[in-house]
Amino acid sequence: FSTVGDTISGGQKYIGGVLLPSGKVVFAPAGADKVGVFDPATDTFSTVGDTISGGQKYIGGVLLPSGKVAFTPNQAGKVGLFDPATGTFSLVGNAISGEYVAGVLLPNGKVVFVPWGVGSVGMFDPATDTFSTVGAAISSQKYWGGVVLPSGKVIFVPRNADNVGVLDPGNSEPAYTVSGGV
Repeated sequence: FSTVGDTISGGQKYIGGVLLPSGKVVFAPAGADKVGVFDPATDTFSTVGDTISGGQKYIGGVLLPSGKVAFTPNQAGKVGLFDPATGTFSLVGNAISGEYVAGVLLPNGKVVFVPWGVGSVGMFDPATDTFSTVGAAISSQKYWGGVVLPSGKVIFVPRNADNVGVLDPGNSEPAYTVSGGV
């Protein structure tokens, strides 16, 4: 184990990363005020984009078919969108209240956000830059992570839940259910 790059100051800087097709890795700004980019070809780290205000902002991200990265909103008021081609960061979608802890890319290009401090599943449509909530009400702080199944359904990994969460985004009204005891 070794460390590379310059010292990064501050606490809880980044939580999660996304591998880009270029081989670079984009870090999700949690407490950091800029997006982080690591280049393994040169072992260098840099920050890019405009300053992002707030506390615990994002946890992880999802590489979109467009090549952009959608950051999972934790305590951020909107979805964070980073364009590696231009090095720009923007806030998109309507206002979000609540916390999400992971995002998964659906086959249709939309992103499902796994709920943590909020009672509903989040859905981001990068084609229209809109955010919405879907499915039935969920008790908060139950799930931590999600997986897209070959069927297109999304399962939510139980952290404090007694059941596995299942979202079927293929329905006209996406249905959220729980499955079995854990």
